[in-house]
Amino acid sequence: DEYLVAGKGLIVTFATEGAIAGIESIWEGTFVDGRWRPGRLLNGDESHQGRHLRIAETAFEIQRVRLYRYR
Repeated sequence: DEYLVAGKGLIVTFATEGAIAGIESIWEGTFVDGRWRPGRLLNGDESHQGRHLRIAETAFEIQRVRLYRYR
């Protein structure tokens, strides 16, 4: 499962029916000529060890999130 999250001042968590969702990776990035251009790969400190995605209130950002599921 992969999602794009855009905005500022956000905290996003993920849940799935019948399984637990964790964050596999979060990439900051932009779109150039309609194509995704990845920037910085965020680590466990920025994803709070895979629990949630956070975008600060100070600037608009786009982040691409990939999830994993386990039971």
